[in-house]
Amino acid sequence: MAKKLLEIESQSAFQRAEFIFIEPDSPGRERELLIPFCEEHANCRCITLEERVGLYQAWNLGWDEALAPLICISNMDDAMHPQLLEHVLNGAATQDWDIASVLIAKQGIDADINRWHHQRLRKLELSTRPGPFFAWKRELKSSIGIFDVRFEIGGDKDFWARATHAKLQVHLIPKILYLYTKHPAQLSKRPEFKMKKKADYKLGTEKAYPYVWPANLHQKIRWIRWFRKVPIFGNRFLDV
Repeated sequence: MAKKLLEIESQSAFQRAEFIFIEPDSPGRERELLIPFCEEHANCRCITLEERVGLYQAWNLGWDEALAPLICISNMDDAMHPQLLEHVLNGAATQDWDIASVLIAKQGIDADINRWHHQRLRKLELSTRPGPFFAWKRELKSSIGIFDVRFEIGGDKDFWARATHAKLQVHLIPKILYLYTKHPAQLSKRPEFKMKKKADYKLGTEKAYPYVWPANLHQKIRWIRWFRKVPIFGNRFLDV
């Protein structure tokens, strides 16, 4: 939690953004750090619940409470580049998009975790799925709707599938600005994950639209993943 709060304070666009923390009766009592932090910063709010809720229900709650015209999400164990939000805001001002992602690199837990050194980033694998971080217009609530809380692990994929089906403008900011952290305690490492994934897949196939990530986004990231291996061009897709 302390790491995440430092990341937030370090954002170059900190004063231009609002930050909403959802603390659903966490056993770790993160609210004991979050509430004083929000009291210190007028653009931060902590919403505490007295019951546990699912991930997508928490995202919807944050979406409902948000005042800004753009919404984005970030989980506690992932890392945000100090200029992440600045790039998102500048991109929204110069590009016509409804939903956007940045390049997301996968990191493990090691001595260099969360570090943005060029040489380290060059070695990290890029994710072709924008699920760990993306930004979208708040107004999409009235056009494609909020996150479907029936999903346990695939609600972000379903959201992107709906955006694609509705032919919304999808954009990629071609910079590594977000690090997705892989660790042994992740849901995907647990035995029950396969059952949850199977149930979510069944729910997705019952929808009236293809349950897939945007194909054009996949293609762009795969192309960049290959192109960044070329030394003469590689730095183009790293941090700023």
